[in-house]
Amino acid sequence: MQAMTPELSIIVPAYNEESMIVATLTGLRYYLEARSESYEVIVVDDGSQDKTIPLIQDWKLHNKIDLRILVNEQNMGKGFSVRRGVFESRGQYVIFIDADLPYDLDSIDGFLKALQSGSDLAIGSRVLPGSLVNGVPTLRFAAGQIFSWMVQGILFSGLPDTQCGFKGFKSAAAKEVFKRLTISGFGFDVELLYVARKLNYEIKPIAVQMIHYRRDSRVRIIGDSIEMFINLFNVRWNDLQGKYK
Repeated sequence: MQAMTPELSIIVPAYNEESMIVATLTGLRYYLEARSESYEVIVVDDGSQDKTIPLIQDWKLHNKIDLRILVNEQNMGKGFSVRRGVFESRGQYVIFIDADLPYDLDSIDGFLKALQSGSDLAIGSRVLPGSLVNGVPTLRFAAGQIFSWMVQGILFSGLPDTQCGFKGFKSAAAKEVFKRLTISGFGFDVELLYVARKLNYEIKPIAVQMIHYRRDSRVRIIGDSIEMFINLFNVRWNDLQGKYK
């Protein structure tokens, strides 16, 4: 039996993931069942048009774990979905990870160690010593590097990898940060880190191991990159208006 209040909440935002959602849930189950913490898994479906939801429902019938499915009536964006999962979470520690499980889950040990040692956020970093990146196309890697430079030039320095889709929080810190967020798309990572720094939360980067790269990435390299660039100025404007207090 899972505890009424789990120690660990895992949030998985999902959009049209019929090709991999069963493997993802199975991988999470095997990993989490081997740990000592009680846990819950929250999948937030972002208006999928494929078989993602029925596949999750069928998987849940045959796997007795604490799994909840939240469904957005329409596609709202990754930031919106993660935010919804955070507010629905019950765990002492909250972690979100991309639906294709691109990173070795063993990094969760590093996340929890940092959070239990006083950090408020533990964020995956693909640029620290000990990290590993596999299979990212040159153009996407370059776009990521350019965006990182823009973040450091426009908003803040010291966190060279803001976009890793693997982040952990103390529950109270997560809810304080996410209730202030305004960005529903991929730019939400930068906004959440900006807000966390604004609130003087301690942020600990943790090296992660990328074990595979999905070729059908949900990030549109031109359209989403332009939107995320605009988001940097949105964050600065929001701060000037006092929205992050």
